[in-house]
Amino acid sequence: MSGLSAVEQAEINLSVGAVVVSNYLSYLTMGIVLCATWVYFLKFPTDRWWFKALVVLCVSMCICDTVATGIWTYDLAVANYANPAALAFTHWAIPAEGFLMATCGLTVQLFYAWRLWMMSMKNNWILPVVVGCLSILGWCIGCWTVHITATHKLISDLALLIPGVYIWLGVSVGADVLITSSMIYYLDLRFRVKPDKDYRLQRRFRKLIVRTVECNLLSLFVQAISVGLFNRSSVGLCFVSMDMTLVKVYTFSLLVSLNCRHSDNGPGTSNGGFSSSRGGRGVELTVLHTSSFPSTRASQI
Repeated sequence: MSGLSAVEQAEINLSVGAVVVSNYLSYLTMGIVLCATWVYFLKFPTDRWWFKALVVLCVSMCICDTVATGIWTYDLAVANYANPAALAFTHWAIPAEGFLMATCGLTVQLFYAWRLWMMSMKNNWILPVVVGCLSILGWCIGCWTVHITATHKLISDLALLIPGVYIWLGVSVGADVLITSSMIYYLDLRFRVKPDKDYRLQRRFRKLIVRTVECNLLSLFVQAISVGLFNRSSVGLCFVSMDMTLVKVYTFSLLVSLNCRHSDNGPGTSNGGFSSSRGGRGVELTVLHTSSFPSTRASQI
């Protein structure tokens, strides 16, 4: 370090230091995801196989993301420490992380789109289609950024991603706002207009709303900070502190949504669900053991 100029030392601190701290955050959020995954399999051992497959897929992407960024951190902070030349080139972990982030985000948002369709008694297909289209568009933009980072070897070439990054942020915000507002309508506002007498059911619905809103706000907060830091070249690679956690944030949102259900192993449950009926109108609200969300269906009694 003694042979480096002050400018080079500052560049190393902004780059290597940012990546190392970001890697610590990556490990921290990975641990949180693993704990939530353990809770899920403990609470719902007989859940649908494709729910379990979805969890395994997203957690596997989190593990791959953590391993890739860990290798990048080692190469930058250990193998090439105090080597300014290494800071000028992109690492293979950057496009790999971008692809995992885009794919995990697409997976979780499509899950929420399907969830909204079920909440509408399979009647409102327009809203899930809009959410799905926004999610697919965001994934396509993510793949474009992966292509740019994979074909351009210099860190300075990341400036080419700025227009696409803003579009990606707008698409993600749009999808999350639609998901959150739709859940508030289906699980809260609709029952305020036509109140249900089962207050336990309403409390569970509102708990699900609160958890979903919290997770969506967390993901929006992380995305906004990432984009803001990415657009400021003076902070070096500080933007990766958010990027290294986004896959875990998406997966945590999925796990929180699944874990909010009534547990298979909980007292007073039947097939992991609960129901209530409204007077003579015979409208039954059921949270199925096979679903992670309330499905409202009409039945004649």
